[in-house]
Amino acid sequence: MTKVLDVEKQKPFKETLQRGTIVFPVQYSLCSTVNPYYDLPLHWHEEFELIHVISGSYTVFINDHELTLQKGDLCLIPGKVVHGDGHEKSICLFESVVFDMDLLRQHSYSPDNFISDIINKNVFLNDYIPSSHEQICNVINDFFGILKLKCEGYDLICSGYLLMFFGLLKKERLYYEKKESAVHKQVRNDQIEAVLNLIRKNFEQELTLELMSETAGLSPKYFCRLFKEVTGHTPIEYLNWYRINRACSLLRETKDKLQDVAYNCGFNDFSYFIKIFRRYKNMTPFKYRTLDPTKIEEIELGKGFGGPPKNSLEA
Repeated sequence: MTKVLDVEKQKPFKETLQRGTIVFPVQYSLCSTVNPYYDLPLHWHEEFELIHVISGSYTVFINDHELTLQKGDLCLIPGKVVHGDGHEKSICLFESVVFDMDLLRQHSYSPDNFISDIINKNVFLNDYIPSSHEQICNVINDFFGILKLKCEGYDLICSGYLLMFFGLLKKERLYYEKKESAVHKQVRNDQIEAVLNLIRKNFEQELTLELMSETAGLSPKYFCRLFKEVTGHTPIEYLNWYRINRACSLLRETKDKLQDVAYNCGFNDFSYFIKIFRRYKNMTPFKYRTLDPTKIEEIELGKGFGGPPKNSLEA
């Protein structure tokens, strides 16, 4: 059920809270509408949000319409979309998770471009997933269960469940695509995938814009435009982001000197490595290495960690 909601009386605000931890940007919440302190005003955030109704019914406002969810239903809210409580106030218990979509492609988990197409709005997902989609809902039930339990390895398991969820959305075609020639789209994806593979396999080496555009078989100017259209970032932003994430892995898993970590991740200038690391992680590599994993969630940070900065000057 949908209907138009007048939002003029409510001014949506942007949430800028740090979600989860640096390495696992996922935040779980349990909400009861009968709680006297409960209120979900219109707001928006960069991350995606998934709502699951445990009992009762819940009316949620999304962008320009309302959805009434029943027990077992799911609601998927894309990033940067205004949402909040609808007009109808009812008794409901629901859980939600806010997560950074870049988590799913941060370590090259995704075997195709579906996740990138979602992030870059070439693919638009259904916001309403009824409980009749049993396989999808079972995956999400298990996902929420593991997320609440926080057992050993829960972050990897939850990442896997999220991939299964989006894989099932693709399988069931619970999405629609921006109109584009299938042949043109495949050519475009193949060109960008060739560059992404170049970065994954050779990130520790010198990778110039000329080399990347040559790999794609395009002029540097057109390549930069196409790369940003597909990934949402310039080639240099993506390269630096990928290198910094590899550096984070080395900082967590080895005792290598910081200079060696920088060099092994393609940064020949140590001061530049520090500068870029601070830009992407909002702290120094030394601070990152010495973080107590059990206290990461207590640290309030001003930037997100799922992907390259949205307005980087590096190009």
